[in-house]
Amino acid sequence: MKNIKKSKITGFHIFNSGWMMLFAFFCMLPMMIMISASLSTDKAIQTFGFTLFPKELTMSAYKVVFKDGITLLKAYGMSVLVTVCGTVLSLVITALIAYALSKDDFAFKKPITGLILFTQLFSAGLVPTYIMITQYLNWRDNILALIIPGLGGPFYIILMRIFFKDVPKELSESARIDGCMEMNIFIKIILPLSMPVIATCAILFSLNYWNDWYSSFLYVEDRNAWTVQYLMIKLANEAQAWKTNASLAVATEGADSIVMATCLIGTLPVMVVFMFLQKYIVNGLTVGAVKG
Repeated sequence: MKNIKKSKITGFHIFNSGWMMLFAFFCMLPMMIMISASLSTDKAIQTFGFTLFPKELTMSAYKVVFKDGITLLKAYGMSVLVTVCGTVLSLVITALIAYALSKDDFAFKKPITGLILFTQLFSAGLVPTYIMITQYLNWRDNILALIIPGLGGPFYIILMRIFFKDVPKELSESARIDGCMEMNIFIKIILPLSMPVIATCAILFSLNYWNDWYSSFLYVEDRNAWTVQYLMIKLANEAQAWKTNASLAVATEGADSIVMATCLIGTLPVMVVFMFLQKYIVNGLTVGAVKG
């Protein structure tokens, strides 16, 4: 029989487990309060404050949010479309640039790297960007204005370049000797071995696009082209306006509960996706941390 080592539960394990459970609870605390507030009346929130469990349970806030269900569905569809298209295009562009910069024999490696780092330190600013997109490119009320400005990024290029550089060169050289073209090497060898960093960048890209409401605020006037985040902000602002109206101040559905309901609806898809894919973020961000 094989000897089976039984791990002993020490005081350190108990302390560490207790500390991590406490830390997890405090991380979940804002979410629990948000759910509780969204299910409470505004009068209860003003009386008891924000609590872990709802007071005077009601679904009035969600009825207000889902009052115009067609608009909400269109906003969700627009957010999904922008997120998917932006993430795919960002991955393609970032991976191609990073792969070229990972090659030591690339002639323009240093100047392009310098330009990429320069854009990470300095930007053109909001006004020139707005003028270029609205006047020169004429992308007002155009989905391109929600996708193109956010493509790629210096951080992701550097992250992918580090990973591509760590892939053994012998694999590429062997494929090249067998007559494999550079693009085939990239697609069939480099990318399959780089799935951790690809998945990490995909998650981060998707989070950026999903949470982006400012682009809709700047470039989109058509209500049917709003993203879900911008729609949620509009609803929250309307709720705040209701709160300042004396005739609506005592309404069952108040500003605080509506704001919490909109926040929950806007962030719920992201939380669900992140819960299942968070391990890829950890693996991708620790790329290059350990050698050998």
